[in-house]
Amino acid sequence: MKHPSGFKRKQWRARPRLAALLCCFLFFLCGGSSSAQDWQAENSSRLIGQDQTISVMSGQSLYEVARAHGYSLELLAYANNLPISLAPVRQKSVVIPSRRIFPSGAPENGIIVNLPERGFYLFRKGETPRFFPVAVGQPGRFQTPEGQYVVREKVVNPEWVAPEWAGLGEDNVVPAGPNNPLGDRWIGLSSAGLGMHSTNNPSSIGSASSHGCMRMYPEVARTVFDLVETGWPVGIRYETSRVAVEKDGVYVVCFTDPYNKGGGQERLAAQFQELDLTGFYHLLDLSDLLESKDGKTRRVVELDAQVVADGKPALPAARVGKRVFVSGKTLESLGIQQSFDLPNQTVLLKKGELEMVMPLRLTDKKGDKLPNKTWGFLSRGAAWFPAKELLQTMAIPYKWEGSSKTLLVQI
Repeated sequence: MKHPSGFKRKQWRARPRLAALLCCFLFFLCGGSSSAQDWQAENSSRLIGQDQTISVMSGQSLYEVARAHGYSLELLAYANNLPISLAPVRQKSVVIPSRRIFPSGAPENGIIVNLPERGFYLFRKGETPRFFPVAVGQPGRFQTPEGQYVVREKVVNPEWVAPEWAGLGEDNVVPAGPNNPLGDRWIGLSSAGLGMHSTNNPSSIGSASSHGCMRMYPEVARTVFDLVETGWPVGIRYETSRVAVEKDGVYVVCFTDPYNKGGGQERLAAQFQELDLTGFYHLLDLSDLLESKDGKTRRVVELDAQVVADGKPALPAARVGKRVFVSGKTLESLGIQQSFDLPNQTVLLKKGELEMVMPLRLTDKKGDKLPNKTWGFLSRGAAWFPAKELLQTMAIPYKWEGSSKTLLVQI
């Protein structure tokens, strides 16, 4: 295939978003970074924990299993595709989805509540973030308000001054004790009546059933009470999905939409765009993940493949499903030259007498997909190309070894 002629003489005006992408890419091409063609993870990992499979004792309910491991009934039910029930579990084992992506923009010390996740992350300087389940407000009148707050007070054995909706009339002060819905710990926030507290209804943890506050298991409430300090920030968010870029790939998790706000797919796509992953997003089919909303964290782009050419040292590659992608740096190591025609959004790939022109995705237009998804794209400071399609077109022999996730290339 011949390279399009005359492209250097064409006049071209970039749209703002496209211009920004091109400027960034030109920075890398001109040596602005010593790792220009390498995979770039986020500055620090946002993954914590590992999923666990645990045995269920005879007669044990899913609620009992969940509480024993610091999780909620609903979380375990979604993760294991089981009904939300207090009845004994028939399964001999269940999965505890302990691998989590904690929210971005975390404070050194503070709390971030995520309403769709029915839980919060507690951050303390120098410590691994900890996750705790909560019950959040009911949809409608009592839904928990999003926003940024601070811890205003901490009270042991609080009284509850019941509002009008409780229907207690003039005798509306409930003393500390087993009948007090606040339990034995209250952490009040900087909004009247809003707080995090213990409960006398622990089986509700993980549901959207409170009157706006965030309920905790009694044992969790006592732990959190001792850890937090007045003045700490408390962010309440509504994130139905979360994306993290790690050294070994891209991870995604999706949650339910308790307040039926919709727009889950759009919010997920926006995160991929913000993380400079739009090219990978267009290769993924995340419909099952969006529909399941099971709270399990999955790796959707895997940096676990490698390319080996004629016995030379292995070079890294990415996998998306069954497809393998290689970076521009890997192509250089294979002796394949790249000449970018940015105005026409193509790249000339050449090795000796063999050459091909491949479309290059530079924009982030949703739905602007090319036939057979055979294109190169820019992501995380590198150009990426579909390996097998490229090698086939250039008549370069290769063999895929699935067991070792290795692409053997004869050059």
